Amino acid sequence: MKLKSIRTKLTILLFCIALIPLLIVIAFYLVNNIQNSIANAKSDGLLRNSIVNEHITEHFERNLVGLRTVARNPMTQQYVIAPPEKRDPLMAQTLSRTNEVFNDTNNMILTDQNGDQLVRSDTYPLINVQIRRYFHEAMQGAECISDVLISLANNRMITVLAVPVLDENNNAVGMVQRDYDLVALQKYIQALSTPQTRVMITDSVGNIVAHSARNFESNQLFSMSSNPAVAAALAGKTGSIDVKMASDGSGKKERLLVSYSRNEISGWVIITEKPYWYIWQEVVIDALTAAVIGGIMLFVLALVSAFIAEKATRKIRAISSLVDRAADESADSVSFSELGDDELGQMALAINKIRSSRDLYRKDAEVDKLTGLLNKATFERRCRREISENQSGVFSALIIIDLDHFKEVNDTLGHQTGDALLHDFAEVLRRLFRPTDPIGRFGGDEFVVFLNDLPGKEIAMQKAKRIVEMTPSILIGVGDLKVSASVGISATPQHGKDYDSLFSVADKSVYAVKQSGRDGVCFGEGEVTRL
Repeated sequence: MKLKSIRTKLTILLFCIALIPLLIVIAFYLVNNIQNSIANAKSDGLLRNSIVNEHITEHFERNLVGLRTVARNPMTQQYVIAPPEKRDPLMAQTLSRTNEVFNDTNNMILTDQNGDQLVRSDTYPLINVQIRRYFHEAMQGAECISDVLISLANNRMITVLAVPVLDENNNAVGMVQRDYDLVALQKYIQALSTPQTRVMITDSVGNIVAHSARNFESNQLFSMSSNPAVAAALAGKTGSIDVKMASDGSGKKERLLVSYSRNEISGWVIITEKPYWYIWQEVVIDALTAAVIGGIMLFVLALVSAFIAEKATRKIRAISSLVDRAADESADSVSFSELGDDELGQMALAINKIRSSRDLYRKDAEVDKLTGLLNKATFERRCRREISENQSGVFSALIIIDLDHFKEVNDTLGHQTGDALLHDFAEVLRRLFRPTDPIGRFGGDEFVVFLNDLPGKEIAMQKAKRIVEMTPSILIGVGDLKVSASVGISATPQHGKDYDSLFSVADKSVYAVKQSGRDGVCFGEGEVTRL
């Protein structure tokens, strides 16, 4: 009876200890739920703005890259400077092929410095665009993205991306433009919006470019310059405001939480609107949910308190779980804190010692004991991982160093001197390269270094030459022996995109240096450089 009474009292005590903070948390949650819902709505709005912003930037940058390619084409420059009397079908075909890269039907146009369109990728008549602002900006040598406007050729609502065509003196002699139809952007933000959240984009003067809540006619401009969020975004601000207005053209005003930001590349404003009635609806739903969850948690607390009071094996299960994690080699952060001075505490200390020993054994298996550099297997694994993670076009180099006349040092001065030389040479490599550059010893007198994310081969060549220069100084004052270095270099993507290809080329380069008399550097299959 006494044991049962203690268990009952412990159950009640544990239940009360857990109940009080639970009630405080629920009360605090209900009081602050409105502020939290508004904050979440702001965060959601800014996130949607960021998604749209990145989409616009990526899309326009990709278009501008294509326009730059056409504008810098010598055939385009010659066509603008000295246009033929008749339209050149080849130029029109070039514009059409370039347009096919973008997988859309937007029009490509080539215009001279007087604003006369010389050739179009569509069948609309050629016109003069001298009245357009984007034309004057292009003639001043600037790339530009226009505000929304009505096309003079087909009377559709478009925006224009223009890139100047420059002569050999970098003077604008014409421009290449794309008439970007806004239908695709309209469909994109409609897919991104929800029935409770509207997304809108305006240009730099407040005209709507796209709106998820309504479809605009192909030749109709609708201004939102009176919207305070638009004015704030055009002033370079990003944030959220509370407004009461009609933003979808229906004339019905409602209280809205508006998040706004500005796209830097186009100057456009992105706005996300969420009606407050929906935010209040979320608050009510959350309050009811909290009440239901609170009741369930009270019931669960009662069961858990009784269970804890009756069962005393919880620490054992916790230790078992941590032991399983410690057995996983990837769980480097697993460690055990003090669990007391009983048997459980002693078990935790013993497991900590076992884990520390395992880490030491693993480190010993990864490094060369003589030099402290990575061993062959570890170095190869690191290189393969870094090469596979490289982005396209990133320049990386693999350097193989073979010490010349090292066998003579071992034979003449003994292995202790040879080991000291290898150790000193490893220190030279550590000082010469970055801490993040993998450096390894492949056994004997062969060393390897991998340089990632370089601007070009010059850095790799400089490092290799420095190795050749510094190597003879290691044995200064030890007889007449001289140790030099034969260095081979390979690079990605020039010599391959995988570790095996790079190692093969660098190894052949070392062999070329050896064959030509040692003490030099060879890049790929090039000539041997001697200092």
